[in-house]
Amino acid sequence: MILRIFRARVKPGMRGAYERLVQETFVPQVRTAPGLVALHVGKPMAAAPDVFVVVSVWKDLDALTQFAGEHWDEVVVMPGEADLSESVTVEHYNDSFQRIGTAWNSSEDALRTREQTAVREIRVSDAQWEAIRPLMPSAKKEGRPRADDRRTLDGILYVLRTGCRWHDLPSEYGSPVTCWRRLSEWEESGVWERIWRVFASTLDANAKLVWANALFAGTVTPTKRGTRRAG
Repeated sequence: MILRIFRARVKPGMRGAYERLVQETFVPQVRTAPGLVALHVGKPMAAAPDVFVVVSVWKDLDALTQFAGEHWDEVVVMPGEADLSESVTVEHYNDSFQRIGTAWNSSEDALRTREQTAVREIRVSDAQWEAIRPLMPSAKKEGRPRADDRRTLDGILYVLRTGCRWHDLPSEYGSPVTCWRRLSEWEESGVWERIWRVFASTLDANAKLVWANALFAGTVTPTKRGTRRAG
C-alpha cells in the first residue's frame, strides 16, 4: 500500500474556506477513485492551527498513478488553492513506512503558477475531439465559411473554466461573438448537453479538479455574454 500525506499551511483566517474547498472539490473526486483504501481529512491541531492535513491510502502505486497521473509524487492542484495557502507539501510512504519518491514542496507563488497553467492551457485533446465531433451539426453549404468547431469549442470551454467575460476571451480562440453565438445555437438544438456529457465523461481526476467550479457549482452553461447559468 501507498500512504500519501498532504499538508498545506493555510493563510491566517482562511482555514474554513480551505476546508470547504477540499470537501467540495477534492474529496468527491478522490472517494470515487479506484484503488483508494482510506481517506482522512485532519482536524485542526492546537500546536499548528493553520496546518491542514489530508491522508490517503492507496492499494498500490499503480492505483495512485491512475488518480494523480505520472507525476504522482507532486501535488494535485485545486483551483483557488493558491489564494488560501502559503505553501503545500506532499510525501509518500510504502507499507514499511519508508519514504518513496521525493518530498514535494511548493510556495504560494509556485502553486499559483501551476494553478494558472492548469486552468488556462487546457485544450480539447484529439481523443476527446474524436468522441465529440460526431455530435456536431453539419455545416451549411452556403454563405461564409464556418469557423472551426474545435477551436470554437475550446473557446467556449475556456470561458466556462476560467469564468472570464466573453469579450475577454483570448484571440487564439477566435471571435468571442462566434463562440457565444455557437453555444447559443447548440443549446437551442440540444447539442450542447450531449457535447458536455461526452466531454465530462472523458475527464481524469486531475482534469475534474480543474473543472471543479463548473462541475460542482452548477455553472456549466454560459448563456449571455459574460454570464453563466446553472447546468
